[in-house]
Amino acid sequence: MATGLLTPVVQYLVQLLDEEARLVGGVKDEVNSLKGELSFISNYLDPSEGKRKEHSISKVVVGQIREKAFEAEDVIDTFILNTSKHTRRNAVGKMIHGSYHAKTLLEVAKRIESLNKEINKIFANSTKYAGERAEASVDAESEEALHRRRREVEEDDVVGFNNNLMALEKLFSANGAELDVISIIGMGGLGKTTLARKIYNTTHFRSRFARRAWVYVSQHDKTRELLLKILKEMPISDELRRNLQGMGDGELKETLYKYLNEERYLVVMDDIWKIDFWDQVRSVFPNNSNGSRILITGRNKAVALKASHTPPYILPFLNKEESLRLFHKKVFRGGECRPELESLARQLAEGCRGLPLSIVVLGGILANEKQELLTWSKFVRVNRYLTQCKDILALSYTYLQRHLKPCFLYLGAYPENFEIPVRQLINLWVAEGFIQHTHNMDTEDVAEDYFEQLIDRSLIQVASRRTDRRSVKTCRIHDLLRDFCISQSAEEKFLEVRTEVNHLSANKSRRLSIQGSIDPYIFSNPSHPTFPRSLLFLGQDANDFDPNHWRWIHENFKLVRVLNFGHVNLSIPTSIGRLIHLRYLGIKSDTLKVIPPSICNLTNLETLDMRGTFLNRLPKGIGKMRRLKNLYMSGPVSLPDDLDPDIKALWSLQDLSTVSLTPQNVPLIVEAKLANIRKLGIWFASDESNNEVVDVLKSLIHLPHLHTLKIINFSERPGFPISFPSKITKITLRRVCLEVDGGMKVLGELPDLLILKLQRCLLSSNYLEVIDGSFPQLEVLKLENLRIKALKQNRAAFPCLKHLVIKGCTELTVLPSESWSLCCALRDVEVLRSNIESVITLQELQRYFEFNLLIDPLPGDNFYQ
Repeated sequence: MATGLLTPVVQYLVQLLDEEARLVGGVKDEVNSLKGELSFISNYLDPSEGKRKEHSISKVVVGQIREKAFEAEDVIDTFILNTSKHTRRNAVGKMIHGSYHAKTLLEVAKRIESLNKEINKIFANSTKYAGERAEASVDAESEEALHRRRREVEEDDVVGFNNNLMALEKLFSANGAELDVISIIGMGGLGKTTLARKIYNTTHFRSRFARRAWVYVSQHDKTRELLLKILKEMPISDELRRNLQGMGDGELKETLYKYLNEERYLVVMDDIWKIDFWDQVRSVFPNNSNGSRILITGRNKAVALKASHTPPYILPFLNKEESLRLFHKKVFRGGECRPELESLARQLAEGCRGLPLSIVVLGGILANEKQELLTWSKFVRVNRYLTQCKDILALSYTYLQRHLKPCFLYLGAYPENFEIPVRQLINLWVAEGFIQHTHNMDTEDVAEDYFEQLIDRSLIQVASRRTDRRSVKTCRIHDLLRDFCISQSAEEKFLEVRTEVNHLSANKSRRLSIQGSIDPYIFSNPSHPTFPRSLLFLGQDANDFDPNHWRWIHENFKLVRVLNFGHVNLSIPTSIGRLIHLRYLGIKSDTLKVIPPSICNLTNLETLDMRGTFLNRLPKGIGKMRRLKNLYMSGPVSLPDDLDPDIKALWSLQDLSTVSLTPQNVPLIVEAKLANIRKLGIWFASDESNNEVVDVLKSLIHLPHLHTLKIINFSERPGFPISFPSKITKITLRRVCLEVDGGMKVLGELPDLLILKLQRCLLSSNYLEVIDGSFPQLEVLKLENLRIKALKQNRAAFPCLKHLVIKGCTELTVLPSESWSLCCALRDVEVLRSNIESVITLQELQRYFEFNLLIDPLPGDNFYQ
């Protein structure tokens, strides 16, 4: 069931009632009743909440409720749109249209009330006439059947596991005689169970552990069922086996504890889903200090962390060569691949993206097909044929918590093999209403937690990390999971993905992702039967956006909340101000220089992402956009000169980059009107006076939430900031004048600074010196295009430095090789386009200290010869 997909509707109604009471005035009671009804139904039907125990509710019923909920949402949004038009009328206009507005208000109230009754009736009838069989037992039987199917496609000798086996054997030996829990975590189909079986059945482990048990842990297993499974797998006496069913739970626990305490044991618990499972069973496993071990497999990293302090083993994907070997093994069964098929075999194997289950299933299909180019070429798009894989991977979705389901399905909106920008993804989740509001956490922070949970559940792969190596910069999703997201989204009318090969629309989804040219879609779908809430152009190359396309958007997407245009060349019409529900607007255009003042009517807009678009100036009235949290620009962009100094302009802004500071907008910072700012990028205009600049830099300390700061174009003025906010964690300085005993000293005293980037900065001398005790928490230091000859570091500086990047420092020859011996945390050093002498020094250092060294010498250096 996809009851979790009602979550955005419920969240939207909660926000309306909390923040937009005036917009739903006159229908507030009806909206509140609708919210309560949908909340109850969603909680009741969601199996992950444990509420649905008595009846089986069909997909048809859930679909009917969803359709009514969407219809109610349309009625409310249309009413708000019309109300907004009415409030913008002058007094005469309001008088003329007053009676019509009152009539509309009454009709909307009746319609919401009617839809609420219809939803209640659908749900009441479904529970009344549902089958008598308990949902839990049905789910358990289905899960057991799927587990048997998984064993049918499991490969007993998957290639590429030798390194994994060696790594796990080290983990098994790590804690000596103490009881330890070892875990194998990874995406469904990676071979966790296969790898665990290889360990379990190895002669070495058979002889090492006198008492062994392998149990598959169903999502629906109670503690008692699990204890019985373990005991039945053990070599117990016939008499004890006969008496097991008659034992109480306490007696079962005592029996298993005593039995395991007599010998060294190995218990494998396969496919764990519940995070709290370990609390239920930990007391039955004695720590008899004889080297006993417990091995668990699962898709959720949080399960492993709950059970043991030993870091889980994250099972990697197969590489290209391993994938090809497994493909050959499964298709040819010891035979040879015909030369004319070799290239296609490699293409098919690589198309499985390193997932053993996918390769095994596809290989099993092709083993029974004719070995001909024409036959094999039909399977190049392998994911369309792997229905067995889909059922197994669907378990990850089935057991996903309700609030995470829409976030996961949303990943299907991105093209195949696309590196998804995490910051963009999180902003889109927030705009879509997927994130539950909490009183003690910012919405973006909650969204980041959701993202980490999806990584822990092996549903998202990390593609790249930011400089600090902590946070994820880009991510991707496996092709099979993406296909699942698309098919499930289509079934639930959650998301529709259209490419140039399938541009004909046959769905009424709430979200539309167009991957390719927009023209074929518009020509084949001149009008949309519903009002989608999101229109996403993702992954396509730059192309022109016909002004007539805006008419299509206004007619079919008038209730839209998310508009992401990707990389297109367009102009923004004044009519964009009609899209009052818009929360996210993303445009990357090579030609756009000005945006119309009407954009300031988008008072619900939370994110305006104009990165890659070089605007000259923001429009007048930008201060009216009180909900704007994220304003991304490829700077410098000027704020309007007449920004009202008496209002708390842009009060909600959290991310602002990059804005050009002029005398007119200096008060934004000096008077602390950016009170909630967390990330700030500022470019100092050349016509500013020194006093105004100093006022701005001094005032940074009054921004209490600021943790990321970028300062650009402060190169010709002495006198760097006297102080920064004490909690700041990341600073980037570009073309900034630094005094060694001034600016560097100030930076070195920041207690929480983790990342420092110095780019094209001017120093008061030809060396950069860091004094004792400086930069106590700094983990990342990037020196780029600095005209310095020496880096001098005293012994107690940089105690936590992990990552060092030296780029384009062509004159740098002296490095502090002796004092770096104290920098035990150093892991990675990159020397890019820099002096060869600094490279040689670092290579000598690498002989004594374990860190990765990446070298990219200057053109003309004979370094590798």
